[in-house]
Amino acid sequence: MAIPSTIDRALLQTYLSDHLTGATAGRARSKKMAQWYASSPLSPDLTRVAGEIDEEHGRLAALIDDLGLTQPLPKVLLAQLGEAVGRLKPNGRLCSGSPMTPLLELELLRSAVNGKQGLWETLVEYSDELGLDAREFEQLARQAGEQSKVLESLHAEIRGQALRPGEGPR
Repeated sequence: MAIPSTIDRALLQTYLSDHLTGATAGRARSKKMAQWYASSPLSPDLTRVAGEIDEEHGRLAALIDDLGLTQPLPKVLLAQLGEAVGRLKPNGRLCSGSPMTPLLELELLRSAVNGKQGLWETLVEYSDELGLDAREFEQLARQAGEQSKVLESLHAEIRGQALRPGEGPR
């Protein structure tokens, strides 16, 4: 697929590459959350959202390839490292989980999903020029909105206990 002269190739590559970097971290976080909370009431929704995020990551990577763009390896490694370091954050408890952790994890994932929704909306805007099907990106934007609502609902379920003594929904 050729990128028309009306779109700056370098800017498009940077934009999509940055989103793929974020999507790589978001995908890893959503998979870990689905595993960590497998026995909690959060499990079914987190598992579904994690699966959708994984599929969307694959679609974005394929789009970058289809457009003849690249994903610089340092960005991929940086995203993976950043996600891993994020999980090492101090939560005030050395040997046990904090009831605050699920709340913060949901907030971070929700932020990533909201950013991803912006990506899909931007691709709707440029789809004609890029020879892409706008309907696909409209659907992905709607799906991201639905994911955000699910994460918002889960957040509402757990925020009341997150800063209280004891264990959270783990």
